[in-house]
Amino acid sequence: MAGDGAARPLLLAAALALVAAASVVAAGPSETEALLSFRETLRGPTGNSPPAPLDQWVTSPGSGPCGDPVWYAVRCHPVTNKVLVLRLEYLGLQGPAPDMAPLGALPGLRALSFANNNLTGPFPAGLSALGMLKLLYLSRNRFSGDIPDGAFAAMRGLMKLFLTDNDFTGRIPGSLTSPKLLVLQISKNRFEGPVPDLKQTGLQLVDVSNNNLSGPVPQQLQRFGTAAFQGE
Repeated sequence: MAGDGAARPLLLAAALALVAAASVVAAGPSETEALLSFRETLRGPTGNSPPAPLDQWVTSPGSGPCGDPVWYAVRCHPVTNKVLVLRLEYLGLQGPAPDMAPLGALPGLRALSFANNNLTGPFPAGLSALGMLKLLYLSRNRFSGDIPDGAFAAMRGLMKLFLTDNDFTGRIPGSLTSPKLLVLQISKNRFEGPVPDLKQTGLQLVDVSNNNLSGPVPQQLQRFGTAAFQGE
């Protein structure tokens, strides 16, 4: 029909618009958007607003986290110019940790630290979904409760885990099976049960002291000395 030819460009334009819209949805938020949104979930020493050092993110959003200047607490990959490290340490962060799942919008993120704050509540929600992490630091907070057994299952490249000086309970998660694990520092908690039978040959440091663990020390871990396994 004569009208078909005129309709085709309109149909094509509509189809292209749908594809473009789908691409935007698939792409998800930018690193700038993700971090600014995440910032709003953090509470500093006052308890009702993000910590003051992160105001710099708001005053220089145009350049993005890896622009000039690089955002506070952020370190970027020199080649990809993507966020590589997020170190939210010594900020007096208060209250339960926010959902970490939005940080999945940072595909290059390899190291995450919330050490030396006052965060409370259970093991942070969404953290288990960040399978790209290699270094995770949650030491010296006030986290408590059992860590889900599968919490680290997706972190197949995890190299260093620091949970020292919290109030975690229950068994040490059985998902600490990353073949690249080098350091496990989880002393000064209230973990119970046996010391996990870690078989990673590259382990350089294991410290599970000052917990409520029981049973024998696995033979392959005895090289770290008795102090690494002693109770309080």
